[in-house]
Amino acid sequence: MLHPFLQKDFHIKWTTLTPEHIETDIGKALDEARIAVDAVAAQEPPLTYTNTIAALDEGLETLNHAWGLVSHLDSVNNSPELRAAHNAMLPKVSEFFASIPLNEALWETLKAYGVESGTEDLSPTKQRYIAETLADFREAGADLPPQQKKRAGEIQSQLAELTQKYSENCLDGTNAWEKIITDEKQLSGLPKSALDAARQSAEQKGKEGWRFTLQAPSYIPVMTYADSDVLRKEVWSAYAAIGRSGEHDNRQLVRQILDLRHEFARLVGQENFANHVTERRMAASGQAALDFGDEIFQKVRGQFEKEAEELRHFKASKEGLPLDHPPLLEPWEVGYWAEKQRNANYAFDEEALRPYFPIDRVISGMYEIAQQIFGLRIEERDTSKVWHEEVKFYDLFDSETDEHLGSFYADWHPRESKRGGAWMNYFITGNRDPSVGERSPHLGLICGNLTPAVGDQPALLTHREVETIFHEFGHLLHHLCGDVEVKSLNGVNVPWDFVELPSQIMENWCWERESLDRIARHHETGTKRFRKSSSISCSPPATT
Repeated sequence: MLHPFLQKDFHIKWTTLTPEHIETDIGKALDEARIAVDAVAAQEPPLTYTNTIAALDEGLETLNHAWGLVSHLDSVNNSPELRAAHNAMLPKVSEFFASIPLNEALWETLKAYGVESGTEDLSPTKQRYIAETLADFREAGADLPPQQKKRAGEIQSQLAELTQKYSENCLDGTNAWEKIITDEKQLSGLPKSALDAARQSAEQKGKEGWRFTLQAPSYIPVMTYADSDVLRKEVWSAYAAIGRSGEHDNRQLVRQILDLRHEFARLVGQENFANHVTERRMAASGQAALDFGDEIFQKVRGQFEKEAEELRHFKASKEGLPLDHPPLLEPWEVGYWAEKQRNANYAFDEEALRPYFPIDRVISGMYEIAQQIFGLRIEERDTSKVWHEEVKFYDLFDSETDEHLGSFYADWHPRESKRGGAWMNYFITGNRDPSVGERSPHLGLICGNLTPAVGDQPALLTHREVETIFHEFGHLLHHLCGDVEVKSLNGVNVPWDFVELPSQIMENWCWERESLDRIARHHETGTKRFRKSSSISCSPPATT
């Protein structure tokens, strides 16, 4: 296929998106984007929303989409070839995007339109977007003198490369470590689910015994259940060393990143980078964010210290140590002894719940909840052409009107080519502006690193992992149900602190009696874990 990364098909042809096309396709998209920027910059009066703000967005859409595909593949299907192609184009893409708000002619055109825009009959949303666009330009240095603009562009390009290298070091550092254990006695305390997964991991690598890694589904059970203090310390130390040693050392990069961010903030008139990034968010200033965090700390400090002291006493009592001055716990001891204490005090064992949270039941139950609450319908589609065989693809409809609101990919399990964590992102924001044309569907994705399936047994999750699915699905619904006429203000394109609201609302359903009846069924018997006469043995966490 000619220029696969530039195709605008809603159903992305993932098998055609190979590294050898990246340089040519992104280069072509950059050329077209430069032409579009220059055209807006040279726009003659009368200036309108259509030939300035909208034209700029439209001119950048192909590049944004194509580079988004490259960045996505770098996150979920990393390889030496893809990384090389990505990094070859990263400086050029970064330099181009950094240059847009520093383009003097473009800035003069947009400022002039900003003054004149009051003469147009625009919706409040478009009026706000004009103001936001001008604010974005000023925040990026549009009002700086030429020499400082040059330096601002250099800083942003350097930051893009440094942060990319930081991410690569984290991925490579995580993948570089493994622990092979052949003596089962060293694995005392670990639940069967963790042992089975470790055995399967070793077999997949052609090794004997049990293989442990620093990926969350392997790391967390060791820190929570392994009786061996030596094993927990070794695994914790390896995890803490990610990005701190050897060829994957990020420490110097962190210093460079912080220095460049501070320099940029000062360049655009801010006291520090914290003020720069929070000024237009809910926090409004770095100091306000710090004060908020300190206020929370002061409110919970007493309870935290009380519980920490109780945990130290619990460990001391179990090990026959003096109770008058129990020793402090090491980092690799906290999770283990907290789990022991929780089991002793509340008879609560999260591992015992795993059989009741098979991932397919959790997801189908979550979709039922979304259908009932939000009036949606979700249907699985063909997944033969995705970036990995485990990826699922779904369509989402308005159940009342049958409108196709959007579609999404779901990629839930870890692999060495995939970065850690859980996240939501989007590929396409559909049209919701009637003046432009017909409505079109959104396209998004959700990714995670949850416990994988072992053998013929389905992936069995902890309740924390269930929360993760609901959380990311909340982000996804924010995008797929977005009905804002300006694409750049639609869905998750809101201040970064506010963006967590829909996701945290959604995750609260994990604790509801009615929700648990839908998502918690034993994977073999289909029975419910939570009877009507019982309740969950622990309280839901506060959302923050």
